[in-house]
Amino acid sequence: MLRIFLYYITFLFISINANATNLDRIAPLEKLLPAGTNVAYIIGQPFTTTEKVSVESASQDNDKLLLTPASTQKLLTALTAKLYLTDAYTFNTRLHGDVNKHTISNTVFNFIGDPTFTRDDLRNMLKQLKAKGITSIKGDISLNQSRFNGYNWGNGQVWNDQAVCYATQASALVINNNCVLGNLKRSADLKTASIYIPEYEPIILTSQVDIMTREQQQARFCDLEVIRHPDNNYTLFGCITPSKRNLPLSFAISDPASYFAAVLKAELNQAKIKFTGDIIGNDQAITSAVVITHQSPPLAEIISEMMKESDNLIADILFKTIGAEYYQQPGNYRNGAEAMRLILADKGISLASNVIADGSGLSRHNLVSAQTMFNVLAYAIRHDDELQLLATMPISGVDGTLQYRRGLLTKKLTGKIIAKTGSLKGLSNLVGVVTTEKNHMVPFVLMVSGYNPKSVEQQNIGKPKQASPLTQYSAAFFNTIVSNY
Repeated sequence: MLRIFLYYITFLFISINANATNLDRIAPLEKLLPAGTNVAYIIGQPFTTTEKVSVESASQDNDKLLLTPASTQKLLTALTAKLYLTDAYTFNTRLHGDVNKHTISNTVFNFIGDPTFTRDDLRNMLKQLKAKGITSIKGDISLNQSRFNGYNWGNGQVWNDQAVCYATQASALVINNNCVLGNLKRSADLKTASIYIPEYEPIILTSQVDIMTREQQQARFCDLEVIRHPDNNYTLFGCITPSKRNLPLSFAISDPASYFAAVLKAELNQAKIKFTGDIIGNDQAITSAVVITHQSPPLAEIISEMMKESDNLIADILFKTIGAEYYQQPGNYRNGAEAMRLILADKGISLASNVIADGSGLSRHNLVSAQTMFNVLAYAIRHDDELQLLATMPISGVDGTLQYRRGLLTKKLTGKIIAKTGSLKGLSNLVGVVTTEKNHMVPFVLMVSGYNPKSVEQQNIGKPKQASPLTQYSAAFFNTIVSNY
């Protein structure tokens, strides 16, 4: 008995000293960041198989502090979706109607939030309709979006992001990601920049953008801005510096229903299906039969896209869909949040002290601790055989949002980090697993907030250009793990 006790004390002493040593290596790195930056992290115990992953940490700091998760929130959304909806889940967009010989009436498109639905998918649905012998549509076409209710953006999202595609509406009706791409020509021979969008896109873009030197731009405190008008009409204004390269643009669709209606009319004309009625919104119960069904890829593929590319539209639609399926009522951000809490609580993961506002992490209302994020990560690792969630995460220097991540592109770190990224103004987060030089796997959560490099940039004016403080810190943080764990 005494021998066992002494062995335990010796093991505990060694563990405490090892943890202290690792902590001593990590903590001083914060000096690389500007004054006022907040850092919270957990570095887990190294493991070699997923069954042995522990919720115990080897090193941590500020792990209970509630911080904005940004897109690391998608890890919670992905886990909840896999647990409740399962990998085989699909989104089915249906065309309903009453068919009589070559005519269809009481026609309804029933949208349930398929985030992958495209104009090509719509075209294929109409081809199938034509193949059934339908050559005309009698009366109006209804667009049913009763799958979701409430806001199409989460509470706490930044209002001036709503015109750009990474913050497009998470509506039940989605087509082409509810996004239009174009570019801005800003060559020096022009006084006003000119906008290009494809002719087939049913939106109106007007440019009032002046081209001027950087000094003039700074003197006027001028930047590129956009006003959204009704019926997918936009005015781009402000100023920009000249360049031979066109500036890529992406516009979030302001009114998905009117955009879809214009696209549908064009595609009906192309398919030579006669239609003279109106396209209207109607969320009443659908009484006509299903005529055509378009099925999305399975959820496993959709989640992989969401995680690798940090797709906000997919994340918020999954969030609402979880609420809709769990409560068997129209999905929204409120029931999505409560459903997530209950589903994860059933697996022993408590979100009680955290604030959950959306599925994407765009909302500034979200507040999650590093400890909560670590608990989610540990569960995902322990159950990776059935969940296959780690494979959806970006890999440093290889793919997704980590393909070109500064500070992680060295030979030592390339391919060694799999992690979900999360970035908003003033913060940068990573949650994932590092493979070390000892071939151990180390789970980690790193949350950096309150990051403002301007003071450091001003100090470095006139000096040789160097990596940003955040890049230097990230490189040092992960090099320390790779070399010492």
